[in-house]
Amino acid sequence: MAKNMTVWESFHNMADIGEHRLIANTDECVVVRLENETGEGDMIVYQVFDGVYLMYNDFHISYYNSEFQTIETILAIDYCREGVLQTEQDNGFSIVKKTGNVCIDSRVHHKGKVFFPTSHFHGITIGFEKNVAEKTLKEEVKGIPVDIGAIRDKFCGNGQPFLLKEDENLKSLFTALYKVPDKVRTEYFRAKVLELLVYLSAIELDDLESEKPYFYNSQIEKVNAIHKLITSAPEHDYTIEELSKRYDLSQTALKKCFKSIYGKPIHAYMTEFRMQKAAELLKGNEKMSIGDIAFTVGYESGGKFSAAFKKTMGMTPSEYRNQPH
Repeated sequence: MAKNMTVWESFHNMADIGEHRLIANTDECVVVRLENETGEGDMIVYQVFDGVYLMYNDFHISYYNSEFQTIETILAIDYCREGVLQTEQDNGFSIVKKTGNVCIDSRVHHKGKVFFPTSHFHGITIGFEKNVAEKTLKEEVKGIPVDIGAIRDKFCGNGQPFLLKEDENLKSLFTALYKVPDKVRTEYFRAKVLELLVYLSAIELDDLESEKPYFYNSQIEKVNAIHKLITSAPEHDYTIEELSKRYDLSQTALKKCFKSIYGKPIHAYMTEFRMQKAAELLKGNEKMSIGDIAFTVGYESGGKFSAAFKKTMGMTPSEYRNQPH
């Protein structure tokens, strides 16, 4: 850490993060809270080396406006442990990160609106302020040559993030960061950061399973509107063709974008959504017959509803209703 500079001062000097509230500010870490009418999100920030930050992200919120605009050249590695994060960029694209993804990003187009389609997100970000971090690592970690600029150029030199579907080595590395012994926290963080840098330096892009991480903002807007439509009327069984024509979006783009944001194909997503809705009605409205509940969630046949409910919930609607509250 820079001389006489706190963790918060050092992190805050790197970029403007917009409106926030400091929940905690200690010599070891800071807790930054972002909040609005839809919920709140906490970022717990540790400084591992000068110019190197490790941040735990825990959000229970639908969206927030990110003002993050980098001052220095940044390299950020994001791990999504659970949930979905959609960042509306200033270049007309939206970046979608979901459970299991590791995203390597330069933060060039980060400023904009951030959405959480499932209203929650948990993950880790390891960020490098390139010039400061490289100087520090050269001085403090001799024998392990690391070129942060080369890593940045390799994965996101075109200004667009590189998204890995799920890499077992990286998953293991990030998962271990949720089980850090308190007594050796700093040393453990440093070891894992170096392990991450060495791995990213050595790995060949052809050996990684990547996926397209971005969609046009207009596609995202249409898919979110489709999600609102189909979940507000679960009794109606919309076809892909019908939705495609209604929202002027190709069937291929619709299917890919919906699955990327909501984690499942539309049919599978709606089946699960209907069963969750039915479960709420079974417990919350005991005077409502199972047949009426089936019709409310889009099933004309009670038998088909019961079979779908049992497949999803592991028991029949009657068994579910008769469980103790």
